[in-house]
Amino acid sequence: MKGSIGKRRKPRVKRSERNFVSSEKMRKPEKVPRSSAGKPKSVPRVALDDSKLKASERKAERLLFRLGQQTRILDITLSSISDFAYIFNREGRFVFANQALLNLWGLKLEDAVGKNFFDLKYPDELATRLQEQIQKVFDTKSGLADETEYTSLTGAGGYYEYIFRPVFDREGNVELVAGSTRDITERKRVEAELRQNREELHSLAATLEAKVQARTRELEIRTNDVALQAEQLRELSVRLMRAQDEERRHIAREMHDSAGQVIVALSMYLAQISNRIGDTNPELSELMDQAITFTKELEHEIRTMSYLLHPPTLDDLGLRSALAFYIEGLERRSGIRVQLSIAEFERLPGEMELTVFRVVQECLTNIHRHSSSKTAEIQIELDDTSIMIKVRDFGQGISAQNLANIRSLSLGVGLRGINERVRPLKGDLRIDSKEGAGTTITINLPRSPAA
Repeated sequence: MKGSIGKRRKPRVKRSERNFVSSEKMRKPEKVPRSSAGKPKSVPRVALDDSKLKASERKAERLLFRLGQQTRILDITLSSISDFAYIFNREGRFVFANQALLNLWGLKLEDAVGKNFFDLKYPDELATRLQEQIQKVFDTKSGLADETEYTSLTGAGGYYEYIFRPVFDREGNVELVAGSTRDITERKRVEAELRQNREELHSLAATLEAKVQARTRELEIRTNDVALQAEQLRELSVRLMRAQDEERRHIAREMHDSAGQVIVALSMYLAQISNRIGDTNPELSELMDQAITFTKELEHEIRTMSYLLHPPTLDDLGLRSALAFYIEGLERRSGIRVQLSIAEFERLPGEMELTVFRVVQECLTNIHRHSSSKTAEIQIELDDTSIMIKVRDFGQGISAQNLANIRSLSLGVGLRGINERVRPLKGDLRIDSKEGAGTTITINLPRSPAA
């Protein structure tokens, strides 16, 4: 290389070696002059590495900046919330209080730090309790929560809920106690209103319950009275029906025995008079023949009326004969053809036979008056427990609305009469009908009706 020929180059020393040499030189201790007592007369100078010192200073500055930034963020955060936030030291004195709490006291932070609740003029009883609770957190290393009323010297206050929590150091010891307090005045007011409303509601419910019970007792009394009256009315109806049957039987017998015998005697006398007149007076003879004819018709009508009032064959020959005789007369008078199907059985109690006869009689009367049917079927069956009577026609039937009214016990006179006869024997009545397709009435009577 130009300019280097003939010149002796110095050996190159690595940077790390230079640093090592310089550090060795820097670490080489200087001799310290000492006194006769062995004490150093001066402080030796120590050479430091400026680059490391500056790096340490920059790192410390960054840490201080971050710490300050986090402190500012925490302070802004705690000062922006409405709850109170604070920290106590081991002496139970404030080392921090956020702005909300300072506003309650009307103090600045420097005026509150280092003070306890007694210094801040809290009521003695409350201050004692709070200081004891702070000490309890330090002793037990456990948090606690409580509530209290408080009014500051500024006049601000209310009802508050507070929480104390321990803050631990690296060794697990409680270093500080952090706390937060929330104003629950509104919640307490709502709770008080709810308690008052609940008490009023309970009182109202109790009053209402008493009124309901009183009204219920009154209704029960009235219901019992109505039921008693209804039962008395049913008993009266039964007695009236039995009295009517007895009166019908009596009238039928009187008509059959007395009036019938008079008409028979009248017919005999008219026949004798007609024989005596003979052919001597044709006009008078013709009148006598008409009188005899009318007398026979009257006799027939009286017998029919007597039978309708109370068929004598029912007492003498039983239900089967009485129904057959009645149906024969009905067919002759109304032109309705009736088919009777009746099971073979022994004589029933008199009241039961009369009820079955009257039910069939009422059903056939309704068919004749309302159904426009030319035929009817009667079926009577008997088993060990009950008697079933079914009467069916093939007439115009009953509309759905009328049938609903009938089933809701808004019955017509004829059906009500059937129901009144069936009820004392603990029987039931069912009506099935379709408009244009006829009507079927079914009655079931227990053979041994309950008393």
